Amino acid sequence: MTSTPALGPLGLARPVRGVKVHSRQTLGGCAPTYGRIELDFEPLPAGVASCVEFACTVSPEPAPEFEDLLGRGVLRELSGTDTEDPEARRGAPVNARVIVRAMSWHHVDTCEQVFLRLGALAVREALRCVAEEREPQLTDTRVRLVS
Repeated sequence: MTSTPALGPLGLARPVRGVKVHSRQTLGGCAPTYGRIELDFEPLPAGVASCVEFACTVSPEPAPEFEDLLGRGVLRELSGTDTEDPEARRGAPVNARVIVRAMSWHHVDTCEQVFLRLGALAVREALRCVAEEREPQLTDTRVRLVS
């Protein structure tokens, strides 16, 4: 009986640029669900770990806590370890260089969980683009806040 060695992370097959994810604020609702991001995904050489870089404009002003959570959401989804979302992609890990080009948030209508989820949704869209050999489409959603 032979065993198959565990495979390491897969490399991203091609660059995917301009992945845009927007979470709308619920009109008349109390949940702070607003957020917007635009990311680029680039392949990495074998053996290089995934990374998130910020080369972006942030509106209305820089928000380190949202940037950190966006990065965490992206890296968890790339690693296939996102377990907080019941619809999470639990596939093979994928290595990629992720460049944040733009992000937008609101003082009242955004909470930290929004950017954690937006990061995961952006990775899923990038991987679908590669699998379906297409360009990114705007992901317009309303992030569900879990307690």
